[in-house]
Amino acid sequence: MSPNLIAETSEGSTMQAAQFLMVGGFVMLAWVLARRKIRAGKKVHRETKRANHEIKLMREHKEPSIPLSGAPPETQRWQAAMFDLQRELKAELDTRIIVVQTLLNQVDEKINHLNKLQSELEPAQATEHFMKSKIQNLLQRGLNAREIAIRMSLPLDQVELTIAKL
Repeated sequence: MSPNLIAETSEGSTMQAAQFLMVGGFVMLAWVLARRKIRAGKKVHRETKRANHEIKLMREHKEPSIPLSGAPPETQRWQAAMFDLQRELKAELDTRIIVVQTLLNQVDEKINHLNKLQSELEPAQATEHFMKSKIQNLLQRGLNAREIAIRMSLPLDQVELTIAKL
C-alpha cells in the first residue's frame, strides 16, 4: 500500500468518525431537549391539575346565605334585631325623602308663580319710573301739581303722591 492511500484511508476514516460524532452529538442534543420538554410539560400538567382542583374546591365551597348562621343564639338574636332596625330606619328614610321631594316640588311651583307675577309687574314698574322722571322734570320747570296732572292726563291725587315720594 502506498503511503498516499493510507493517508487517504485514515483521512477518510477520520472524516467519517467526525461525521458520526457530529450526528451522535445532534442525537444527544435532541434527546436532552425532548426529555427537558417532556419534564416541563409534566410539571405544567401537574400544576394545572392542582390549580383546577383548587378552583373546583373554591366553587364547591358555599358560604351560608345568612351571615353568622353558626354563631351563638344570643348573637343571632342581636343580628335579627339589627335587621329589624335596619328595615325600620330604611322605611323612615324613604318616607322623609318623599316628603322632601314633595316640598321641593311645591317650592318650584311657588318660584314659578313668583317669577310670573314679577314679569307682570316689571312693565308697570318701568312705566312708574318713567312717570316719576317726567313729573320731576315738569316740577323743575316750575309747574304745580294741578298743571302736571292736566298735562299728563293723570289724577291729581296720584301726581301729588308721586311728588311727595320724590
